[in-house]
Amino acid sequence: MKWKRVKKLQMFMGKFKEIYDGYMLVLVVFAGTFLLLRDVPLLRKKKLIRDMKIAKVLGYTYIVGGIALFIIAKMYRG
Repeated sequence: MKWKRVKKLQMFMGKFKEIYDGYMLVLVVFAGTFLLLRDVPLLRKKKLIRDMKIAKVLGYTYIVGGIALFIIAKMYRG
């Protein structure tokens, strides 16, 4: 049973490595940057503080998470 899970994880990581390349990294980091530079100031101007905080957290999450996933995909050797 354990070997089936390992095999599925290897298949998943193989597909993930194929999909998550440099273009995907740029797209995800761009989305995070757009949130931080465009949406956050607009939401602040409209006094939507709660939405502004959510957009800020999502922006940083996209940037940091996108870079982390790219590194993980490149380090995977399977």
